[in-house]
Amino acid sequence: MPRKKLIVRIMERIDKELEEDERGVFIILYDFKNRSYMPKEFYYALKELEENGHYVDRIQKSAYLTNSLRTARIIIELAKHYGAEVRAFEVSKEV
Repeated sequence: MPRKKLIVRIMERIDKELEEDERGVFIILYDFKNRSYMPKEFYYALKELEENGHYVDRIQKSAYLTNSLRTARIIIELAKHYGAEVRAFEVSKEV
């Protein structure tokens, strides 16, 4: 049996941790401070996440917007896996 892709393993793990998804607006900020480049595999995995029906909107170079806690948690784990420092916020009101 072939190995599962990293993004699939992360999605499965988050699914087990969250009993139900929470809808809202979430912003994920990350920085690859200790790397001389941003890993292309990170962006390939984000694209695959979108292809699996998750809403992921890049709003700036290192900032993503999503509409569910589940998707936010997946992006957080993915970024940490590739060595990024990550902060995530739930938006209560957009002005």
